[in-house]
Amino acid sequence: MTGKEFVESLYSRHFNELEGPVVAIRKALAELDPKTPEFVGLMQRQAKKELAHGLAFTRAVLQYDELEPHERAFVAEQAADELKHYALIKDYLDTRNADDDVPSDAYDAYFGQFLTGDIRAFRLCNIAEKSAVIFMEHLRDVTPDPVVRKMASAIVDDEEGHGDRVTAKLGRFAEDEENRAFLENMYVQSWATQKEGVMCEGRELGVDVEKILAQFKR
Repeated sequence: MTGKEFVESLYSRHFNELEGPVVAIRKALAELDPKTPEFVGLMQRQAKKELAHGLAFTRAVLQYDELEPHERAFVAEQAADELKHYALIKDYLDTRNADDDVPSDAYDAYFGQFLTGDIRAFRLCNIAEKSAVIFMEHLRDVTPDPVVRKMASAIVDDEEGHGDRVTAKLGRFAEDEENRAFLENMYVQSWATQKEGVMCEGRELGVDVEKILAQFKR
């Protein structure tokens, strides 16, 4: 089995338990009526996610001397992108007279698990980024609000190519069979942590999470 095939097997083996429910719940969140307080709450949370991501990558550039020059450049570029996304969402929240003062502990903890000093863990930190890209793409496609659509489109434009780069990186990492157990552990841990947070978010914002989860248990 090649590294690419191993990564594809991760996606298929864990889809119903992890990736599938996470993506489905995030799509349901993207479909919230933008006129509602729940949607504002969603964007407040998304702003904090983008900020936590950007700050984590900024810290990684300073923390990990082991990063190759091309890796360091990519991490710095993505840190800037995530902070730009935070600013875009913050600008939108300003139009709704809403602060971004929701707690950020959970988001900081999620990215903190990749800043423990293990460079291998950090190199896998975008392992579940796919759900964020799908969320923004779906928001762009379904929202009836032109202001929200413009914001989501700007974010999606920055994300273009990230998913392919992550998949290729995971495939290269998995070429070494000794890395595969570590990779699978990080894959499950990342998606499971995200799933817990997304389920909590969905319940708080009125999404029928149990109905969505039931679709993946059939």
